[in-house]
Amino acid sequence: SKQWSILNNGQNTFSCVDDLQDRTQIQIVMLGASWASRSSAGNLILGKESFEVGGPRTTVCCNVKNAAVDEKLLTVVDTPGWYYNYPVEKTPEMDKLEIRRSVHLCAPGPNAILLTIPIAISYDRTVHTAVEEHMSLLGEKVWNHTIVLFTWGDCLGDTTIEERIEKEDKHLELLIEKCENRYHVFNCKNHTDRTQVTELLEKIEEMMMENNNSHYTLTEETWKKHEEELIERMLEVAVADLDAESKQPFARRRGTHFMEDCFLILVE
Repeated sequence: SKQWSILNNGQNTFSCVDDLQDRTQIQIVMLGASWASRSSAGNLILGKESFEVGGPRTTVCCNVKNAAVDEKLLTVVDTPGWYYNYPVEKTPEMDKLEIRRSVHLCAPGPNAILLTIPIAISYDRTVHTAVEEHMSLLGEKVWNHTIVLFTWGDCLGDTTIEERIEKEDKHLELLIEKCENRYHVFNCKNHTDRTQVTELLEKIEEMMMENNNSHYTLTEETWKKHEEELIERMLEVAVADLDAESKQPFARRRGTHFMEDCFLILVE
């Protein structure tokens, strides 16, 4: 295969000994509740253990990883999850900021938002409300670029995903309708089955064609307002985190990362 490498500490910059013009570049943001296997799904897509999994809360900051898969250059942004049936006002401010920040990390914006839904958990009204409210952090038009990615596919057994959707609460059908009937199933425990990844990438490319190969971006007016608010709140949270870090030297250094990201947004 063609040799390539990643520059800029995991950012979406590729360097290759061969011309990459013919390769499709796909930028993906993973969203979903806690226990929805966002990180595991990201690892399955990239074909390697890029994101940390297994802990009670392993993703506290957005994380960007890259890989060449099926002759495509993929950038995947992992994000913190929310408690599966909590309204957005109960989600920590830091997590909401990280979700909003995710679209900044794959400029000019993601081609696809993968909304991870664990198929083993009942999808009722409270879960649906939580999903809608957290997705709204990125704006109403985010649904035009969203695919529902059902995880825990091994729990289906002999049942098809269509049969499961029919048996579930009506809110799951409403979710599928919001995504214009775009969905896929992952068995994150079966890393040897690369067919499920290939089929997902085909669905993403089909959606990209429907969107005229556009990236998900905010309008200039909305972006300016969003950017100013984001920087202000990021700085507030970062200062508070830096103060906490000074008292707990072994704590995760999120405040430092936020200060760096605020600077990057400002200089851009």
